[in-house]
Amino acid sequence: MSRIFEEMDVVLDPNELNSLSSPVDGRADPTGSFPKQEYVDGSGVNDKARGTKRTNVYTGGGGMDLDLELKPEAVATYPNSQVKETASGHIIETDDTPGAERVMVRHNSGSGVEMRADGTVIYSATNNTIRVTANDEKVVVDGDGELQYNGNLRLKVAGDFDLEVGGDFNVTVEGDEEKKVKRGVNTQVAGSIETEIVGSKSETVVGSASNMVLGDKTEIIKGSNSLFVGQDEAHNVGGTLLMTAEKEVTISTKSANIAASSLAVSGDSGTIGGANIVYYGHTAHIPRVNVTSLHASQGVIATVGMTAPVFNGDLSGNASTSGKTDVANSLGSGAGSTTAPVTITPAADSNTVRPDNILLTDYLENSPLSIRRVDIDDEDDMKNSVDLTAKFGGVIKTQPSTRQARSKLRDPNNINNQTFIGALLADGIISPNFASLVPSVTGRTVPNEKIGIRGNEPIGRATNPNKLFTT
Repeated sequence: MSRIFEEMDVVLDPNELNSLSSPVDGRADPTGSFPKQEYVDGSGVNDKARGTKRTNVYTGGGGMDLDLELKPEAVATYPNSQVKETASGHIIETDDTPGAERVMVRHNSGSGVEMRADGTVIYSATNNTIRVTANDEKVVVDGDGELQYNGNLRLKVAGDFDLEVGGDFNVTVEGDEEKKVKRGVNTQVAGSIETEIVGSKSETVVGSASNMVLGDKTEIIKGSNSLFVGQDEAHNVGGTLLMTAEKEVTISTKSANIAASSLAVSGDSGTIGGANIVYYGHTAHIPRVNVTSLHASQGVIATVGMTAPVFNGDLSGNASTSGKTDVANSLGSGAGSTTAPVTITPAADSNTVRPDNILLTDYLENSPLSIRRVDIDDEDDMKNSVDLTAKFGGVIKTQPSTRQARSKLRDPNNINNQTFIGALLADGIISPNFASLVPSVTGRTVPNEKIGIRGNEPIGRATNPNKLFTT
């Protein structure tokens, strides 16, 4: 209006004059921010204070495996609930409604602090959270705790890191684990240790290694076992040492020593001896002896044939060439003739039996010292119980979660793998209807994009039926 008085001599446009002279509601918000659309033609008391609307700090974005355990809240009543809300949506709420007492400071983004009626405090940030402590920090939790990071987590400790667990300590690593220790490792286990390795194991020790077992020890190897020792090796056994092999045992060395107070060497065929072998024994059961020269310090009794160009000593038996004088003379008096034989006392047999093929077969098959038959997981049942590669069609080695299974099913090759799909269905990891593209029930649908629609009926207590609303 000041322009009208300052420029009285100027002829104004009628439309401009009407706009300048239109009445202004002195009670209206000069910025036009208030009242908000939801308060037009209605109560001016904040809808949160009246209990018609509930606003909380942001609690979304959690994982499906984490339950926040938030209890349902009672409805606020006015005037017990006092709410201050700014134009941009910042909210400070204090609620004294019996059973619903709470205090909330909320940013328009959803971040804030909320103290609920049961004493629960919620700290929420829709973006980053930064906490800086200049000195010490102590956290005391009298109940249970649960942390879930959907991204990566890095923990750095400049000093010592002490961890005390009063109960069980369970660690699950879906990927690889890498541990570097620049000094020593001391591990004390009061109970048992069980280790399952699906893949391979490799261990390198630069220094010495010592392994002490005060109880029994058993090693089971399905495949081959190789041992390489660069220098000496010693086996000291306080009891019995038993070695059996189903196929063959081979020992080769430049010098071998076998000593025993009682020694038994048996075989149905083979060779014992060499050009420079010296034999000492008490009794020998040999059906035939072929030598170039036979020397006997005592008498020799032969019940079967003995062949040698020269015999030295006393013989008792029949010589095939006794008719020849020169041979008979070389054999000694009475040998090969009808004169009285040489008196020789036979050596007593020890309590042994002839190790023929029948006896050795029974010894190797049925005796307490028989060959041990070794059959280790021939059908791979034990292996497949740990390594689940065969069960899941070569897709994964360990039991997958539903989230992991869904990730694998994004690969077209895996979704066509009947073994993989069958194992997932059998274990209840995925739904039988996972591949269905049509929902079982179709209800009310809305478009993805919000489109303004002009209604034909009033919404709430509004008197203007032509208000715009969006789906």
